[in-house]
Amino acid sequence: MFEFLLPPRQHRKRRSSPRKASPPEELSLPGGALVFSLQRDHCRTLRLTVKPDGSVKVKAPARVALDDILRFVSARLDWIRKKQAFFLEHRGSAVNYRDGGTVLFLGRPFLLSLLPTKRRAQPRLVGNRLELPCRDDAPEHIEAACKAWRLSLAKLVLSRRLIRLDAEARAIFQDRASFSSLTVRSLKRRWGSCSVRGEITLAAQLIELPLPLIDYVLCHELCHLRHMNHGPAFHAALLRMLPDAREREKAVRIWSLEHPRA
Repeated sequence: MFEFLLPPRQHRKRRSSPRKASPPEELSLPGGALVFSLQRDHCRTLRLTVKPDGSVKVKAPARVALDDILRFVSARLDWIRKKQAFFLEHRGSAVNYRDGGTVLFLGRPFLLSLLPTKRRAQPRLVGNRLELPCRDDAPEHIEAACKAWRLSLAKLVLSRRLIRLDAEARAIFQDRASFSSLTVRSLKRRWGSCSVRGEITLAAQLIELPLPLIDYVLCHELCHLRHMNHGPAFHAALLRMLPDAREREKAVRIWSLEHPRA
């Protein structure tokens, strides 16, 4: 994302009620080189973002002239094209919940094999297949059964992995910082979070990633127990735990694009 800082405004008396941002409008560069969405609000910077679907969003302070905005976007057209090409290269498709479809566990694909629902029947991985008891072959029922299996397995695997890495972190940093609780649930945007009280939340979808990428997310949250920001001290701590943290972070981002969450 690009930002351009504007000169400070003269001091004005603060209004009693917040001003609302204007609704977005669709604009294009001269000649139709690029179509983008513009929203004016009361920030102090021009902000340009390329979304994973290739769309371009611009936010601008209300007082910036349209010509200045167009010049700002035009000057970054090459960067925009590169970002759009990157997202297109790594664009993936959502999971298709059906018998014979593919599910992921620790980065490995498994073929989905539906079984009749029987008393005490449990999902299990057999060879390259996930045998999944399901009431019928309706996509919504298959999806619900898959997500229930994923959540149950994620709670088990992620808790064990987090406990192990938590002990490693205390040994590395020679401190007593430790997480107070763990919650695993389906998350649409984040892979994890950590509160000031040491409460860690992890996405159940993490169980689909290869183990090195899971470890990156867990170490990221464990470092937040010591630094509740993304400043230099946080990144230094993360590199102490994972010397290849930057490469793993990039791999997680690419995985997120290639495997849209369900």
